[in-house]
Amino acid sequence: MRKITVFDFCSQIGAASDEIPVVVKAGMQEIGHFRSLYKIPAQAMPGVLEAKITYVTMGREEIIIQVKLKDYNAKL
Repeated sequence: MRKITVFDFCSQIGAASDEIPVVVKAGMQEIGHFRSLYKIPAQAMPGVLEAKITYVTMGREEIIIQVKLKDYNAKL
């Protein structure tokens, strides 16, 4: 299965996300707090948008997106 980026995930969900707060984490570190999935593409840094999603935990109070950040130091 192909891993998708945070931007792709937000584009698929779109305006149907309501106003549930979203936390984006890389490991144990929180790298972003957003009011909803709909706000992420406009407010997130490019590194967050390009990060690959490991898993998503959805609840009534909060959505947690666990990501693996893109490694810019890797050789091509």
